[in-house]
Amino acid sequence: MIMSMWLNLAKIDVELLESVQADPDLIGEIFFDDGQAPVGFQPETDMFGDDYRTLSAIAEGRAKAEHESAQWQECYPWLAAATGETGENDVEGYEFGYGPAFVLDPGQVTAVAQGLMGEGWGFGAARRDAAEGAHEGFEDLGPFYAAAAREGKAIVGGVS
Repeated sequence: MIMSMWLNLAKIDVELLESVQADPDLIGEIFFDDGQAPVGFQPETDMFGDDYRTLSAIAEGRAKAEHESAQWQECYPWLAAATGETGENDVEGYEFGYGPAFVLDPGQVTAVAQGLMGEGWGFGAARRDAAEGAHEGFEDLGPFYAAAAREGKAIVGGVS
């Protein structure tokens, strides 16, 4: 049986980032609580989700074609940072399901957005799911980070 793995990202303001760093359990409220969203967070516009297995397969295939290596995390360090694969920004005390949650502050988000563009990730024709309003799909990853950078937001995420 193949298990689903979903990359979950959320744009959050600096105040919520500080709260998450002080109390990692707030991450669960951002992603998995159907109740009241934390202050400064708009689920309709601030969420991104994509099938992590598909994303990983695309990255691995591209790494093989461009670099003759299946190690996409090494070939595309900005994509690795954008998906929490580096481990450098892990949040101690919160497991997302397939590893720890991670956070990127606004400066890191800007660097990742620029790096994704440089690596050629996800800046095709971005689309929005009109019914849900949330970003969804690999081609929306770069634009999601670029929007967070323009807005001065942090990113919290993980794979569930």
